[in-house]
Amino acid sequence: MIELTPLARPYAKAMFAAALEDKSLTDTSKELETIALAANSPEVASAIENPSLSRKQVVSLLLELFEGEISDKSKKLLSILAENKRLNLFKTIFVIYTELVQEHKNQNSIKVFVASKPSQEAQSSIEEKLQSKYGSDAKITFSEDPKMMGGLAIKVGDETLDLSIRGKVNKLVNQLNF
Repeated sequence: MIELTPLARPYAKAMFAAALEDKSLTDTSKELETIALAANSPEVASAIENPSLSRKQVVSLLLELFEGEISDKSKKLLSILAENKRLNLFKTIFVIYTELVQEHKNQNSIKVFVASKPSQEAQSSIEEKLQSKYGSDAKITFSEDPKMMGGLAIKVGDETLDLSIRGKVNKLVNQLNF
């Protein structure tokens, strides 16, 4: 059996990029799930594999099946997959797309560590700056850590920017000890 992931990844990435651009990650995910579930049904699978049907006939059959349920972007994906004889990739494309969305959402999860709760004005300013850099859909949470002594630390994904007094003291100690 051929591993389908390498074949499906470019299609999933293209759908993810298009959905990210037009801010339709959730809608596209639902559409891909619908198509994947339908493609796994025996009736649709047999139509896709039927050698007596041309690719155009299969595409028109699928488009008719999903009429009013999927966007133009998903219809275009159906057509491209049919042209490239890759209609068997729907489930794998959906799985990869879902992983990409989860990875994107985790990247946009920002944790801000502060020594003491900032004023509402300061908190709004920090949120505004982070959203301008990481996108307005970034989920920002604040946590208090009195050991920081002052300043703040920002964690995005696996990267941390430590602007706290404790971080600066630790850095200075490390430089002196080299």
